[in-house]
Amino acid sequence: MKNYVVIGLIIILVLAGIVVYENYPTKKSIYVVSMTADEMSASLKNGTIAGFIIWEPYPSKAVSEGYGRRLVNSKDIWENHPSCDLAISEDLKDEDMIKALVWTQIKGTRFINNHSNQEKVLQYGQEFSGLDRTIVLAAINNTIYTEFPDINQTKKGIEILYKAGAFKNTMASMGYDNVDEFLSNLIIDKYYKEVKKMLEEDPGWTPPTVNGSLRLGYTENNIHHLAMYIAQKEGYFERVGLIPGKNVQFTGYRSGRALTDAFKHREVDAADLGTIVIIRYSINENGRINIVNGVNTGGSSLVVRADSDIKSLDDLNGHIIATTGFVTCQDTIMRKMFEGFEISSI
Repeated sequence: MKNYVVIGLIIILVLAGIVVYENYPTKKSIYVVSMTADEMSASLKNGTIAGFIIWEPYPSKAVSEGYGRRLVNSKDIWENHPSCDLAISEDLKDEDMIKALVWTQIKGTRFINNHSNQEKVLQYGQEFSGLDRTIVLAAINNTIYTEFPDINQTKKGIEILYKAGAFKNTMASMGYDNVDEFLSNLIIDKYYKEVKKMLEEDPGWTPPTVNGSLRLGYTENNIHHLAMYIAQKEGYFERVGLIPGKNVQFTGYRSGRALTDAFKHREVDAADLGTIVIIRYSINENGRINIVNGVNTGGSSLVVRADSDIKSLDDLNGHIIATTGFVTCQDTIMRKMFEGFEISSI
């Protein structure tokens, strides 16, 4: 009798274990590799990766060329997420120069956002990117050109990366009581507020002509930086005394990390680059840099092979995707997309 009781208990425990196992969700996982934009395109074509997350115009180009399909747009899963900003070196002390620079960025952004300029914006987009109208239109429509970063969403980006172990220093070790104090030091809004106020009072207002020169950087092949190009083409730089090829120099860099190296070596005075890359540089390398204006939000996408059966994020469980690297905007967007997944770098 005793043996039957023992056997009965074992059966009950086994059945209970099966029920628990069946009802306990298996942890989903995603594997992430760092690649350049061109490497992503080649790897998706040959099936080495299941998808990639990158800025425009690469997602639109992949769709246009037939090998890619958008699975998720960044603006649809994370409203007002950090993307790119206009940053200046702390060595840039000339306030007239900073205001002039902010003014050119705002004017370029407003030109894009004015629907009556659409045809001209598309023309400039084709010149800037070297791509055809269809790709440029899709890329611009997926990008939201903004004048100032969303502070709360920037904080969310920092939280995501702190959880991922992306930062070498804590706020306390840097002398800040909290993230808000850090961001109030990193992001200077007085120039934007002043320029915005003057333009509200007089849309034709132009800041004083500047003296001196400026070295301005940006990420190559990134449609997010279209406002800077338009500011050149529409003569906004010249109106504040910055003549392209004379006292203002525009230099393209292959990545945000290359741009922070340029800041470190004092090769640039200002640049359009990723918010998260600016933050990484400030926290991990004590980078002497400030954000003074917004550039965009949205404008990145998770692209999968057009002929794949991947229809949702869950379908990527166990697959390999590519981003531009750890502690970048695309890395942060990826972590937001795959919340609840176990994320492993390879």
